[in-house]
Amino acid sequence: MFILGAVPKVLGGFSAFAASFITCHQIYQHLQHYFCPAEQRWIIRILCIVPIYALTSWCSLMFWKFSIYFDSIRDVYEAFVIYNFLCLCYEYLGGENSILNEIQGKELQRSWYTGTCCLPKIHYDIQFLRFCKQSTLQFCAVKPIVSLITIILEANDQFHENNLHPKYGYLYVTIIYNISVTLALYALVLFYFATREILKPHEPVLKFFMVKAIVFASFWQGVLLSFLELINVIKATTNSEETVVVNTTGQISASWQNFLICVEMLIAAFLLRIAFPANIYDKNEASGKQTLSTNIRDTLNPKYMVNDYIHNFSSTYSSYALGNQSANDESDIEQRPHRHETPESDEWGPPNRNTSHDFFSSGQHTLVDHDHLDLNART
Repeated sequence: MFILGAVPKVLGGFSAFAASFITCHQIYQHLQHYFCPAEQRWIIRILCIVPIYALTSWCSLMFWKFSIYFDSIRDVYEAFVIYNFLCLCYEYLGGENSILNEIQGKELQRSWYTGTCCLPKIHYDIQFLRFCKQSTLQFCAVKPIVSLITIILEANDQFHENNLHPKYGYLYVTIIYNISVTLALYALVLFYFATREILKPHEPVLKFFMVKAIVFASFWQGVLLSFLELINVIKATTNSEETVVVNTTGQISASWQNFLICVEMLIAAFLLRIAFPANIYDKNEASGKQTLSTNIRDTLNPKYMVNDYIHNFSSTYSSYALGNQSANDESDIEQRPHRHETPESDEWGPPNRNTSHDFFSSGQHTLVDHDHLDLNART
């Protein structure tokens, strides 16, 4: 069979390494011109999905017996990417407070296209933004747990990747994963439709399409291939004596999935260069250019995600999201259009400027009265 021969491995390897080279060069450009860390840290993390997807898929294609471990790395990172893309959109729009000022009171448009046709009348508020963050964060938590369960089941010969038979764990892991990823991507869709007008200056359509296609489409591609193998459209390889050469159910569909991802990532690498260009940051002049290692360290800082987990599942979320914003309003207006920021000024800080106050630094947080602020601004 073609998929088990040398040609797919060579072609897949070429595509995987070419995609990785193209994307790593793009990441390097962002790190060299790391003048807007508040945006670029999320962009770099999103771009990393290409080499991670491509190389792990090629390794799975080459070393089938260890594919479960390579696939686990790939699957865990895709959850991280959805969260990072939502954080990037929040940063584009100035954080929860700025977004709420734009959408608060507006009604969620009910439509079969967005799956909201049967929902009651809903108005955008702070809880809507919280739901979007929680939905992406739950996927980041569920996916590593599911991956660990997968490895345990595989070690006990109870998983059988791409085998949808009810007696194996793959079917149930797929169901749990599907529910979790659907919730995360559905929240992303709702957020996009709520903010698409104010996101227009940032050209979100291609960005949104790429993230959704890489994560969601690749998942359903794998499910479809598994189904095709289950109904014998994709069959195991046999020799002239009709003895089965490949006796591991799921290997054929998994090999096709890994090969297709390698090729698809090469296409994605070119499209992501268009979606997240580094040259828009070349025109900015940083107040002090930082070293490459400092920029990498800022990009890898995990505290942003930890803070979001703590605050978005806390009863004091509203205070965290909206509190004490007025103290920074003037500085935000001055800084954001110029994007003059260095990792030191934002290092080890929270995910966006409107959350720049440490949650634990003060005992009281109060909600901002925006009408009162607007009245003061006019006077």
